[in-house]
Amino acid sequence: MIRTLLLFASTLTILFGCSEESAGPFIDVNPDAGIDLQNIQSGNSASYVLYDSQCDQNFQFTGDTLVISVIEKNDSLFLREQYTEGSYRERTIEHVIIPKNGYVLIPDRFSSEFLFFYGNDTIFLDRPATVDLVQNGCQLMENGDTFIGDAIGSIDKFEFGTMRIINKKGISCVPGNFEIDAYIFYSDHLSAVHIINNGLNGQITGFMAIE
Repeated sequence: MIRTLLLFASTLTILFGCSEESAGPFIDVNPDAGIDLQNIQSGNSASYVLYDSQCDQNFQFTGDTLVISVIEKNDSLFLREQYTEGSYRERTIEHVIIPKNGYVLIPDRFSSEFLFFYGNDTIFLDRPATVDLVQNGCQLMENGDTFIGDAIGSIDKFEFGTMRIINKKGISCVPGNFEIDAYIFYSDHLSAVHIINNGLNGQITGFMAIE
């Protein structure tokens, strides 16, 4: 399995490691890929490839694959985040995840590798999206302003580099007191995250679910 994921990530890097302006065919994020937020139980796992860019250039997959696994310890569920062998990053962390009826709690998200920015501990699953979002470059916009706050938005299509996300809910960095814009894309599955660090010359990192 690890070799398969590494080969997939390496193939993406070779084939699609180019600028956004010259990007080839888009890779649609599988709507069934990523952690299933509606059915969190021990043994679930999902794999995400990491990408790196600036807002208008140099999009590339880094060759890192992050595996998110649900494990049980002391009658509690944890998300274990671990990079596969061969990734440039080496980090393994675990933090509690609490599934509820209609929402998921992630109380220790600040220790998470890819949810650290989210200032709300709740991801709502059955609450309808109330904001129509549009894309402007690498950002999500709400009525002409950057999408920041505790609203739930919906977006028909988000294309960045070679990645395309279709018909997803989106939630943003809450509150907007970090020097970042960041978004979680999900419906039933946590499919992708997209983090823009404005304090580092607009550097962008993100994770795209592949399984």
